[in-house]
Amino acid sequence: MTTNIPPHNLGELVDMLCVLLHNPEATLPKLLEFMPGPDFPTGGLIMRNPG
Repeated sequence: MTTNIPPHNLGELVDMLCVLLHNPEATLPKLLEFMPGPDFPTGGLIMRNPG
């Protein structure tokens, strides 16, 4: 379940890319309206503490 690249919802990613293609000057807050954050497989729960 570990990755260096957080998984994102593909639909949100496509929506954000469409906005960026139509408006290359779009700001980060505008883009984050369409892709707010990654979807973690565990719902964001920490499964094990490596320490």
